[in-house]
Amino acid sequence: MRRERPWFLLLVPLAGCMNGCVTTPPGPPEEVAPKIASALDEGRTEDADELFEASATESSAGEQLYPLLYEEANARYQKGESERSARVLGFMAKRYPRARAVREARVYALFLERAHADAHTPELVKDIAAAVGELRKAGGDVPLWIGLVETQLAIDRGEPQVARQTFAGFQKAWDGHPTELAVYVDDIDRYLISHP
Repeated sequence: MRRERPWFLLLVPLAGCMNGCVTTPPGPPEEVAPKIASALDEGRTEDADELFEASATESSAGEQLYPLLYEEANARYQKGESERSARVLGFMAKRYPRARAVREARVYALFLERAHADAHTPELVKDIAAAVGELRKAGGDVPLWIGLVETQLAIDRGEPQVARQTFAGFQKAWDGHPTELAVYVDDIDRYLISHP
């Protein structure tokens, strides 16, 4: 006759493994950053939070994660994945509140996401408006191209007069740089002309 092992004895080693898994550091920053970015790509924000918190508790790991996460966002941007890039940058903005470059890059990524969309969604408009607001609230010099982003926001909100005024101010100060904006400037100009 075979002797059955009590079920609770099977759980003891499993519980030990689970406790060990929870307390085990997630790895060095160069391994953690891609894991965080992948979790964000898949919409697993809580997993990204847990990875960041577990890693950031280690000595200077939070500082070491910053450039690595920025690289992850930039890699997505270079592949034309503005939405994914903006997601990583948004995650960073919450954890590095003084990082102005992250805020600027996030606004730009969200603007490109909007520019490549056939139509705006209320969620995207809200995200862009919040990102611009955070950037302006941070103080200091705001990049000139923010005027172009605010023009698009006004258009999406159904405020054509505000859009025209904002765009006129942008055009007056714009010197043609960065040149990548020219196509978006032309698109918005055509839109405002065709929608009196």
